Amino acid sequence: MSSFWYPIYKFLRNVVSRPLAAATSLLSLFLLFLLFDLVWIAAQTTDGYYRERIATVEMELFFDDAFSDSSVAVIRETVRALDGVESIDYMSKEAARQRLYDLMGTDLLEGFNDNPLPRSLTIYFHDRFLTSDWLDSFAERVDNINGVTDIYYPRAWVQKIELTLSWVDRAVFYLGLVIFVTAILYIVHAIRLSVRVHEEEIRQMRLMGSGNMSQYLAFMYEGKFYTLIAAVVGWVAIHYGLGHVSFQNILIILPSLTDIVYMCIGAALAGFIAGYLGARRSF
Repeated sequence: MSSFWYPIYKFLRNVVSRPLAAATSLLSLFLLFLLFDLVWIAAQTTDGYYRERIATVEMELFFDDAFSDSSVAVIRETVRALDGVESIDYMSKEAARQRLYDLMGTDLLEGFNDNPLPRSLTIYFHDRFLTSDWLDSFAERVDNINGVTDIYYPRAWVQKIELTLSWVDRAVFYLGLVIFVTAILYIVHAIRLSVRVHEEEIRQMRLMGSGNMSQYLAFMYEGKFYTLIAAVVGWVAIHYGLGHVSFQNILIILPSLTDIVYMCIGAALAGFIAGYLGARRSF
């Protein structure tokens, strides 16, 4: 048998000859990767939820009563031309009074000679600009415009969301790292046991002139097989489960197909390396 086909043949024979050990390895790795997939999905879903909330952030500018409507119109066009601005709504004194009436159910300004409510602009931004740092810099720019008296936007709320997303990203990264390291250590241990089972055969092959690398490859293929199959089956199980389960008021966001493919390739590569480490330490 050629040196190319021998490692593949030996790897397949190792798996078939020990079905219980192969099933145990696949099930253990499946549970590990399934845990990682669920955490990843939860992080994607959380990120999408908070991004959707951040997309509703707006900024309100209030003007000095001494400024004429024509001056406010000039300021409106000036602000509209700034980077990141998607649209602007102008609220006159009368519109502000009507808004207050709609909120309270009664006209609280009845009996006033003049309407004390200020005119305002409500600014809406493109999603990619909605960060606390960018909103702070934008507020500083418009605060220097003559006639603007007050600026309101939910700065503390946006910062809390950004902090939450940062912690979620860290949790996913470290948990993913722990799971992959655990998977590698598990494969190393499983391959060492496999080497011991076939120790006599390996000794005979080496006496016949078979090199170490030829022996290593069979166990490296075995490690790659376990991790790749477990990773793929994990995603198949998730897609099947999501197709039969619905969640109210929660939009489940899955990683893109490209990211899933890269994850499976990474799992296979980790298994390939773990197979080498397990075999090398046992020879």
